[in-house]
Amino acid sequence: MKNIVRGLLAAAAVLSFATTASARSGIEAGYLNSRYSFKSAAEGTAAPAGYSQDGFYAGLTQEVRLFAGFHIQTGLYYLYLTSRERREYVDLVTNGGRTDHYLSVPIMLKYKIGLPFMKISLFAGPTLSAGLVSKEKYTVAGQYAGATVNGDISYNFYTGNVKYDGVNVPADASDPYAGMLSNWLYNRFDVQIGAGVGLEFFRFLEVRAGYDWGLIDRYRGDGIEVNRDQFYVSVGIRF
Repeated sequence: MKNIVRGLLAAAAVLSFATTASARSGIEAGYLNSRYSFKSAAEGTAAPAGYSQDGFYAGLTQEVRLFAGFHIQTGLYYLYLTSRERREYVDLVTNGGRTDHYLSVPIMLKYKIGLPFMKISLFAGPTLSAGLVSKEKYTVAGQYAGATVNGDISYNFYTGNVKYDGVNVPADASDPYAGMLSNWLYNRFDVQIGAGVGLEFFRFLEVRAGYDWGLIDRYRGDGIEVNRDQFYVSVGIRF
C-alpha cells in the first residue's frame, strides 16, 4: 500500500508541474482545520477521544483547461497543524499539544460557470498526503516525590519514540508521566476525497472553500480505526 501511495504522489507531483499551452500556474494559501476521528473496530476495544487541529497551508498550483468549462487543478502544498491544551495531574501541570507537518497533492476536476463580474467554480477529487512530522510535546512543571519538576516530554506518532528533558524524579518513585502521552502510532500516508466551491475575480484572484474526507485508516495496529478529515478556506493568485 505504501508503494502504491508513493507512486501516486510522484505521478501527481509531475502532473502538478506539467506545462501545457492552456496551463496557468499560481500560488495559494489559507486556513486549515483538521479533525482526527477514532472508532473501535473490535468488540471490547475502547477508542481514544478524537481531536482537532488548526493551522494553515501554502503552496504552488497548476490549472489546466480541458474543454468547455472543465479544468484540472493540481498543486503541491505544505500543511502545518497544531493544537494546544493544559492538563493537571495532582501536583503536576502540563502545557503543550500536538503538531503535524504534511506535504499534500490535490488532483481536482473543476467546472467553471461564467457570470458578468466573476466565475463560480465547483471542484471535486482526491488529495494525496505524506506526513513529515507528527508529535505531541508538553512542558511539565510542579512537585513530585519531593523533587521539583520543570522540563519537557514528547512523543513521536510515526516512530513511537518518547523523549524526556529535565523531568527526572527520584529513582524509587513511581513514573508520574504514565498516561500523559499517547501510545498509538500513525501511518504517514493518507488519501482523502473532497469537494468545494470557488469564486474567481479579475481572472487571477480566487477564493475557495472545501472539505476533504479521509479514506485510509491511519492507525498502525488492531482494534481501532483513525481517519483525518479537513476543512479549508484559501486565497489563490493565478499568473
